[in-house]
Parts: sequence; C-alpha cells; structure tokens
Amino acid sequence: MSQEIKLELITREGCHLCDEAQDVLAGVIARFSAEHPSVSYTIETIDIDQDTELLAKYSDEVPVLLLNDKQIAFLRLDGDRVYDRLVSIL
Repeated sequence: MSQEIKLELITREGCHLCDEAQDVLAGVIARFSAEHPSVSYTIETIDIDQDTELLAKYSDEVPVLLLNDKQIAFLRLDGDRVYDRLVSIL
C-alpha cells in the first residue's frame, strides 16, 4: 500500500452534527475495512475545546474531518465522498 492513513475527527461536546459525523465515519470505516482489510489506519477524535490552535482554526466548521492532516470534510460528512478520498490515496 502506498500511504499511511491517519484520520482525525474534530468535534465538540454537545454537538449533534458531531454525533452524526461519528456515525457516518463509523460506517465509512466499516466499509473500508471490509473492502481493504490489509490497509492500516488510525482514527483520533479530538475535542476542539481542549485545543486552542484547533479552536482558532476550525471553531465555526465543527465537525471537521482531517485525512493525513488535510481537511476533507466539515459540518456534514458525505460517507461516499469520504470513502472515495480514502481509496484515492491507496
């Protein structure tokens, strides 16, 4: 495989869009893992209110999904689009 996959979901406590984003991401990862079982990845959920740098950068866009430190989605995650971005880096 050509690249390491690192996903970071930036969320906020009490954010309904963040809860939806976590559900969408879980579905994407289930599909990705089933179709690409040998590919390794990491997922980290980060509370934006605990990180002043992220808060300054993304406060109005939460939830934000980063793939290898690049923003690929915000506010509402499109599962198919996120999946396609994951597959595109293989």
